Amino acid sequence: MTASAWIAGREATDEAAIAAIAARLSACANPLIAGLVTDIAGAEAAHDLAQTLGAVLDHRDSGPLLADLDVMRGGGWLVTTPLEARAMTDCVVLVGATPPDFPLASPPFAPGRARSMFRLTGEDLVLRLGRLRATLTGRRVSVPAELTAIAQALRAARYAVICWSAGEIPPLAIEMLCQIIEDLNATTRCFGLPMPPPGNAAGVAQALAWKSGFPTRIGFARGRAEHDPWRFDAARMIAAEETDGVLWIGDGAPAVPAGMFLAVLAPERAAAAHAEIVIPTAAPGLNTDAIMFDPMIGALRFQRAFAPQSGLSPPAVILEAIAALCARVVVPC
Repeated sequence: MTASAWIAGREATDEAAIAAIAARLSACANPLIAGLVTDIAGAEAAHDLAQTLGAVLDHRDSGPLLADLDVMRGGGWLVTTPLEARAMTDCVVLVGATPPDFPLASPPFAPGRARSMFRLTGEDLVLRLGRLRATLTGRRVSVPAELTAIAQALRAARYAVICWSAGEIPPLAIEMLCQIIEDLNATTRCFGLPMPPPGNAAGVAQALAWKSGFPTRIGFARGRAEHDPWRFDAARMIAAEETDGVLWIGDGAPAVPAGMFLAVLAPERAAAAHAEIVIPTAAPGLNTDAIMFDPMIGALRFQRAFAPQSGLSPPAVILEAIAALCARVVVPC
């Protein structure tokens, strides 16, 4: 096998790097598998490896992902899909700078209705949303003309959509938006459209959920899957030195404290030069065929590689090889 990996800054074969990662992770007291910027196959392989090691699993963008899920689990929500939103909505409210503009043409499935679009941004967003909700529910409050126009458009709409990104707005704002949507559905139709975080976070969460019952931030130290959004936060664990070994999948590998083992599986070695072991991988959906969450349709979709690259394995293949070696290692108590 040709040398493509690096161990302590020196070139090595993928086989040697895989064996070294397996040995180091097997010797860890509390290993962490994080990043998880990968496809569905990679997420399933990471889950199986974590289960074998008794490790913790966390996605790089779990924060915004769980912010949305916490609101849904706490009080429920009414949401739609991107395809239906583009086809049906005649009023769009974009909250924050992240959500992209909608085309202003009439909805394809409602050609007789014009489409209006508004954008709400600013540091006082929660306060403004509170005033908007008060206006919509008939309370007498002083509001700027912008909020009055939005309230009138939402009331008059036949199918309104409110779009946001949890990576940009606080959880309280998400909860307020869901309450506004619930209020509007007493007289018309209005739905939320939360934007999924990057890094295939929504796809990975679905894969982990059908494997373990939990979306992310999962621990297997006690022999079964446990979910704790605070305890199994990868960034917090690294900062508090609650883990002694990290396997990072994808870009964005963090710096770790001295003495903490770090191995990285990523398409670009330059982004992981600080790691002890680096194995370059094919980028799922770019260099290899993959199943990933497509934010344009709001569902998992097969994505054919549009820049195939030979000689690099996808993350799933490398993770499966690591798991096979870890399963053979017996660590004394």
